Amino acid sequence: MLRGVDVTLRAWRDADMAVLEQLRNDVALQQQLMAQPRPNSRARVLQWLTDRSARADGVFFVIAAASDDGVLGYVQLADMDLFHGRAQLGICLSAAAQGRGLAGQVMALLEGYVREVFGLRKIGLEVLCSNAQAIRFYDKQGFATVGVLRQHAFVQGAHVDVLVMEKLL
Repeated sequence: MLRGVDVTLRAWRDADMAVLEQLRNDVALQQQLMAQPRPNSRARVLQWLTDRSARADGVFFVIAAASDDGVLGYVQLADMDLFHGRAQLGICLSAAAQGRGLAGQVMALLEGYVREVFGLRKIGLEVLCSNAQAIRFYDKQGFATVGVLRQHAFVQGAHVDVLVMEKLL
């Protein structure tokens, strides 16, 4: 649906299930995303995809390689408030897709789309304070830190701090 140089943002397909299942069952990755890691069967992942795709207050895209349409991850905006023009970002790239400049392309495509189609003016996000790589990426993308939520997320048996960031589009 949205085509960039190296990535395409599109709807999920049945053929994507194996990779999306792997991402949803990667405990370390799910902890970085502040999700509660749990076993995710194919049926559970399918339900998650169906729910995310059907939400009126969000958009969900599979991130695919432009070269071969292979699944690299997913990106979503949730809690879209069209009156105020804001939404919350969630992005997940497989380990193999990280560090290649793909996430920046994803953000450019997503930001242009939600500005034009939904009139959004601001994207917010929450990231673990310990996730230095993600924080550097968001800084590079123009996100600003607006605060810290102390002991906000439960990760690996401890309550940890979460950084709140936002970007005006």
